[in-house]
Amino acid sequence: MEYLWCFLAALGAGVGTGLAGLSAATVMVPIMIVLCPTFAGETGAYHATAIALASDILGSAFTTSIYIRHKNIDLKRGWIMLVCIVSMCILGSFVAFEVGNVVLGGFSLFLCVAIGIRFLLKPDTSHEDSVSQGAKLDAKSVAISLFFGLTIGFGTGFVGSGGGMMMLVVFTAFLRMNRKTAVGTSTFIMTFTALIAFVSHSLIDPTIIFDDWQLLVLCIVTESAASVVSARFANRVNNRIVGLVTGAVLTVIGVLMLGMNYRTQIASLFA
Repeated sequence: MEYLWCFLAALGAGVGTGLAGLSAATVMVPIMIVLCPTFAGETGAYHATAIALASDILGSAFTTSIYIRHKNIDLKRGWIMLVCIVSMCILGSFVAFEVGNVVLGGFSLFLCVAIGIRFLLKPDTSHEDSVSQGAKLDAKSVAISLFFGLTIGFGTGFVGSGGGMMMLVVFTAFLRMNRKTAVGTSTFIMTFTALIAFVSHSLIDPTIIFDDWQLLVLCIVTESAASVVSARFANRVNNRIVGLVTGAVLTVIGVLMLGMNYRTQIASLFA
């Protein structure tokens, strides 16, 4: 059954990456730590995040190539975020290993629900006053890029997330990119941050590769294929439809996983 759950988790992650530039960890980690005994131990969530990061590498790269083909990428407004995020994600990886499974696993579950609800409340994240691609960053935009780049970078290593959702919000709400350009830019950055964070996780705990390599390969292949299909779909449909679909899927998955993970505590409330 573990192979089935990991397959479904990676499938959902690939859809999220292609549709909205979401990190694989948003979907994969909650499912894996709740339903797969392999990831129930002391370092289970840490291993799950590492596999999610590995899946993000190719998934984000394939997604980026499709968005580039449709000219939906803007590195001139995203390069500061790229530098900051890459520089901080390694530090986050070390801190994540120290805090352990309880903090990391619980955070991932609540994050999944929170992101899903945000998409349902505001499915179209495009800014009304979007700037043209390649527009110069002003002083305010530089400050915003530095602040969010550093914080997102740390979160990338800590939570095992490529930071896609957070970058999407920053690019659209603060740097005024249109939604599809924001997704393409964030998945480009995620390709590198996921690679660095995965290497960091593997160097800290090499058993990830040797003990879970079959699940690792399954998740990488599944997410990569799903991200290609969903990215092609996202570049052809209305932004609102993509946002609603993404929000509904994440909210349902997150609520179900929270219920299963905390079923003992919930049952005690009604006892």
